[in-house]
Amino acid sequence: MTLILDHASSSRASSHGLVHEALRLAGAAFKRLGALIAAEIDRRQTMHLLEFDAHALKDMGISHSDVEGALLVPINRKPSHALAARRAEARRAEHAKALEAAAALRDEHVRIS
Repeated sequence: MTLILDHASSSRASSHGLVHEALRLAGAAFKRLGALIAAEIDRRQTMHLLEFDAHALKDMGISHSDVEGALLVPINRKPSHALAARRAEARRAEHAKALEAAAALRDEHVRIS
């Protein structure tokens, strides 16, 4: 009798493990599907930026080529994140250029004085 109960509880534990693993895999699949859907929605919204003229995009600190480049990211990534990263890099470059110009002016002022 003990042997039969041990086998039955072992079988239940095994099937419980399989159910748990199946639920885990299903959860992971739904999470990836959700991420793909979110990326597609983001891609469509980012594509609308191409409808703006160059002046409007420049006011936002981006260009048509920035938007087009952002749309080249893999389908599981959000283009707006790539666009934000491009803009952040451009801001850093502008800041570094402004610092260099300020340093050059300061050096010129010191040299003249």
